[in-house]
Amino acid sequence: MRQVLVILGLIVIVTGCSSTAEPQAAPSSTAVSRPPPVNLSPGCGKPTPPGGRTQVTFHGVKLNYLLTVPAGFPNTIPAPVVLNYHGLGSNATQQDAYTRFPIAGANLGYIIATPETVTGLPGWVLPGFGHSNDPQIEIRAATALLDQVESVLCVDTKREFAAGMSNGAGMATALICGLDGRLAAVAPVSGINLAKPCATPRPTSIITFHGTADRVVPYEGGRIGLPRVIGRYQVPAWLQNLKVPAVQATVELWAGRMSCAGKPASSAPAADVTLRTYQGCAGGATVEQYVVDGGGHTWPGGVRLGALGKTATLDATGLIFQAFGQHAATR
Repeated sequence: MRQVLVILGLIVIVTGCSSTAEPQAAPSSTAVSRPPPVNLSPGCGKPTPPGGRTQVTFHGVKLNYLLTVPAGFPNTIPAPVVLNYHGLGSNATQQDAYTRFPIAGANLGYIIATPETVTGLPGWVLPGFGHSNDPQIEIRAATALLDQVESVLCVDTKREFAAGMSNGAGMATALICGLDGRLAAVAPVSGINLAKPCATPRPTSIITFHGTADRVVPYEGGRIGLPRVIGRYQVPAWLQNLKVPAVQATVELWAGRMSCAGKPASSAPAADVTLRTYQGCAGGATVEQYVVDGGGHTWPGGVRLGALGKTATLDATGLIFQAFGQHAATR
């Protein structure tokens, strides 16, 4: 039980990272390239909020989230935004620390919103899995959260993204269909097979990471590895007995439903990592699958915890923002 709790309730010391280099002036030319068109949110031009812990009221319930705004953000130039979802038994503070999104993302000009569950449960209610009187509640909460962020900050609404770890990876993946194309891309780490692909998803890019020796959310599919109790939460029997499909089959299903062309290209970005890239998908989307040979239930490049298995030396956080920078929603 302690092994699962450590990953899903992890606090780390966040270290700073170097800022990006200043852009070079464009060479003079008679044909001036124009930036891609953007959709401006209603928050453009309003006073910049301070960030930190904040709330949005959702059906009479307070939804808590951590907001990170880039330093010196003028709130007049539209910025991309990322929703960052924590794992089962964790929280927003731990997720921000584990993924380093507030530092890495803010350095690149991203707004980061890291929510906690609207239900008060230690994990996200995923459509299609489990027993719930309202299986869409977290989907609607995500809509309310994005609406709130757009109302107070200058957001490029064609560059909205989601990422997550474990149960949070399932939540980020579920938003592909739940938000019906509102997101440009999602990045599920160690949990893409926790969300069921819908029949006709809108074009959305996917960048996913998963270890082949993950004992919590198994790569080959089957019963998930959870204890009976997480903190003070009694894990219900249906969740302890939950079985998930294989990661590879899930990724192939997403690629097929995104109308990606042909077989994926394969490369080796690290000695223990295989990258499968599906291209030619509808709306210019791509599906990138990082497979960590012998990897456990971890965030590549994050804190190493032997009890949870091996983690790749790849920097998942950097690769996620690199992928996000290449995509905008086609809606």
